[in-house]
Amino acid sequence: MVEENLECLDLDGASIIPLGELAACCGMTVEELDELVDYNALLPSPGDLTQRVFSVQWVSPLRTAAKLRLDFDLDIFTVAMVLGHLDRIAKLE
Repeated sequence: MVEENLECLDLDGASIIPLGELAACCGMTVEELDELVDYNALLPSPGDLTQRVFSVQWVSPLRTAAKLRLDFDLDIFTVAMVLGHLDRIAKLE
């Protein structure tokens, strides 16, 4: 069912997604995403103070980073570095 929800997301950057749904879409836990926020590798959208929300643009790089994490047995700090490099690659493209 997560795949169905992901197909419906408009990844234009204007949409937001709560932390729990982002974790489910990316195959990571809420605690892992919180740690990525602590490392400043994942930035929440400003505004909503009741819960952390994120731009839907994070879905694709987080899914890629989660896959690389499983493939290469990476720790969460390395995933934070991978996210930074994925962002840099996307900007260069």
